[in-house]
Amino acid sequence: MHNEPNILKRHDLDSLNTIERAFHAGPLSEAARSAPGIERRRGLSPEEFEREYRHRARPVVLEAHVADWPSVRTWSFDHLAERFGTVSVVVDGYNSKAAREATLAQFVSMLKENQDNTAAPVYLQEWYYQTSAPGLAAEMPEMDIAQYDFRRNLYGEAASTNHQLWLGQKGGVTRLHRDSYTVDVMHAQIIGEKHWYVMAPAAELHADTDAGWKELAAAPESELMQCVLKPGDVLYLPANWYHRIELLTDSVGLGRKCLDEANLQAHIRQRMTELLALALNPEEVKRTHPELFEVVLMRARTWAKRMDIDLAKLRP
Repeated sequence: MHNEPNILKRHDLDSLNTIERAFHAGPLSEAARSAPGIERRRGLSPEEFEREYRHRARPVVLEAHVADWPSVRTWSFDHLAERFGTVSVVVDGYNSKAAREATLAQFVSMLKENQDNTAAPVYLQEWYYQTSAPGLAAEMPEMDIAQYDFRRNLYGEAASTNHQLWLGQKGGVTRLHRDSYTVDVMHAQIIGEKHWYVMAPAAELHADTDAGWKELAAAPESELMQCVLKPGDVLYLPANWYHRIELLTDSVGLGRKCLDEANLQAHIRQRMTELLALALNPEEVKRTHPELFEVVLMRARTWAKRMDIDLAKLRP
């Protein structure tokens, strides 16, 4: 198996754990605490966003950009549990050993029962709510800055809007990664606060040593930055930027992806690679990516359902 020289690009569990430890101690931890903030803008028009950030591939925090959403104004964990408590979800889906099915009401109960942090923070990652609780969609309207998303042209309206909700407990962490499929990230904070650390696509780490971490943190091309998202804020992160998230409080956020037409070829290639690997070599994929295997399957099933594809059929 090819060994990726840039440790940041690896997906094996040992590499992921190595990177996560570096955020807690050592040169990267020190650099992250003092990293400059991502630029923040308020009242930015779609035209200004396109010109100053999207076309320049620069991250930005749009302060209070969705502060008028019904979800931002009215949601709480109890509110969601009361309305959609019987909906089935997968808790801690990014951890193959801890992942388990529960109802949304049970998830909220787990979160409350664990407020003293006697166990690891509970996390509901990548909840594709539009397939199981479509009534939530109207409370998170389409963003004016997301109109360029080319996925509508590829998959149709339903499949292109497979947004995800992330519900988690204070102390929860999403480890450093880059989003799949060469898509831009837009994350709208609805409840609570999250601390984001980001690095540019050119960031490289070739040795798990103090010298290696210092070089990564100090390299201008790494562009290590940070921000705290508060309710109503939106983070725009261009395709292939690395990011790591810490939940400063119990939190709910909306993950909304956008495909820039300029990234279409890379997007299709990655989609096809993933689907062919699952179809032709599932046991090897499961062995090499145990933490991601079920997540990738869930994504594929959700995508198929949104496209009205019958997975029991080999062809129409």
